[in-house]
Amino acid sequence: MRRALAAACALAATFAASAAPLVQNAWMRPALAGASADAYADVVTERPLTLSRVRSPVARAVEIVLLDPRDPLATPKVVDKLDLKAGETRFALKGSVLRLVDLRSTITIERPVPLAFEFVDDAGEKSVVEILVQVRGLLPPKPAN
Repeated sequence: MRRALAAACALAATFAASAAPLVQNAWMRPALAGASADAYADVVTERPLTLSRVRSPVARAVEIVLLDPRDPLATPKVVDKLDLKAGETRFALKGSVLRLVDLRSTITIERPVPLAFEFVDDAGEKSVVEILVQVRGLLPPKPAN
């Protein structure tokens, strides 16, 4: 009985350790081709991970931009990677964001935007979570020439 219980606990611990992070509540506003746009999402993980990269086929690059909204003197800082603690990390309006740089096409509400989040754990194991970002709001006006 004890062996069966120990095996079940070990299996549960292995499953929990390999559980992929959850990326949810992702959204962004429409944006014009050639511009940059911020995307927002909540990342939930059961264990510490490193967000090593975010990519999208609709942008030349996706920057991880950190900003502490509680600090009125804080300035946005672009980082190559982000260490995540167990729990929830928010990329939110007026805080840290995911900046899609040099959009290849205009982003409209008709089509969600694909994002791929690349994570690395303490053992060096990589995982990718792919999502579709909901686009909300009105397209900004084109700049005057």
